[in-house]
Amino acid sequence: MQKYDYIIAGGGLAGLSLAYYMNQTVLREKSILIIDQDTKTKNDRTWCFWEKDNQNPFDAIVHRKWNKVYFHGTNFSDALDLGDYSYKWLKGIDFYNFVKLDLLTNPNIKFVNERIERLKDTPIGGFVITTENQYLGSYVFDSIKPLKLDLEDCHNMLQHFKGWEIVTDKPVFDTTCPTMMDYRVEQRGTGVRFMYVLPESTTRAMVEYTVFSDKLLSPTEYDAELHKYLKRFLKIENFTIEHEEFGVIPMTDEPTPNHAGEHIVRIGTSGGYVKASTGYAFQRTQRFTQQLVKDLVTLGKPSLPKKNFKKRFKDWLDSTLLNVLLKNRALGKDVFTALYQKNPTPRLFAFLDEDTTIFEDFRIMSTVPLWAFTKGALDALRKRF
Repeated sequence: MQKYDYIIAGGGLAGLSLAYYMNQTVLREKSILIIDQDTKTKNDRTWCFWEKDNQNPFDAIVHRKWNKVYFHGTNFSDALDLGDYSYKWLKGIDFYNFVKLDLLTNPNIKFVNERIERLKDTPIGGFVITTENQYLGSYVFDSIKPLKLDLEDCHNMLQHFKGWEIVTDKPVFDTTCPTMMDYRVEQRGTGVRFMYVLPESTTRAMVEYTVFSDKLLSPTEYDAELHKYLKRFLKIENFTIEHEEFGVIPMTDEPTPNHAGEHIVRIGTSGGYVKASTGYAFQRTQRFTQQLVKDLVTLGKPSLPKKNFKKRFKDWLDSTLLNVLLKNRALGKDVFTALYQKNPTPRLFAFLDEDTTIFEDFRIMSTVPLWAFTKGALDALRKRF
């Protein structure tokens, strides 16, 4: 059995972010093992997020960033001013390569490409069994544990999306302003559907179809909606698909206890790093993994997250939005249109990042359909108790 100070189970966004921040501190002197069956050599995903400039170490590899974004909703279309924020596009492969290059400079960090079969907490550490080996770590950070997504007292949705990186034969795209959300596409069933467009040049862009719902679509439906959008709204007839991506992100208020045992700590989706109401994960992952590393450096162990009133209140707001969408209490596109039309975008970004006060939260929530959200809030509260 091979022993390590820290074992990171899963080398995706959360696992690599955690290892990166460890490598910037005295923890780089510890023995660290990263286990993932995937080599992460493909551009398998896109991360879009907003932040005030120079706030994370990955700014050098941000593919594109903008100071304004287009929004198309219900009887409202505008180029939104982001104030102090930038909207950023980061490619998965650039993130993987950047972090792996940093980690490979440290001989104390080891990668293995193996499939994990079992994690177990023991009195002497976290025990990891793969198809090929057995490992023991003082702490195991687990990002591979799937959520149940079927608990009756929880709200369970999926954010699923398909994107095409396309090249056109004529100039089409505005490189100074991406489309962050376009709700003009047909809305069907529960939840909400929208498109976004990330331009690389006047003839090249990532166009992605995103759905919040409780079920996935058939593979052909994603393609059909992308074709319709390109033809109807972007007036594109001739194009070449250079790259495709597809993904599914859980949007759920299912409890995600960080500590699965004395020596096993959940991170990533397993640890609640995905914001339930939006599916955004990149920035939350950076915040949570940095705090985890700070705890390890200052306390010598991960600390239990504090569930104060403010955190419980914001979790309730997430549950309320999920309830409204799942129960069709209001059209999703009307909800998001109201939020972006009636609030300055920087204030809304701070709200979605959970950087606002409770007073500011009430101020923002007063701009959504009140009766629908009152019913959703009461129903969400009933489910919690």
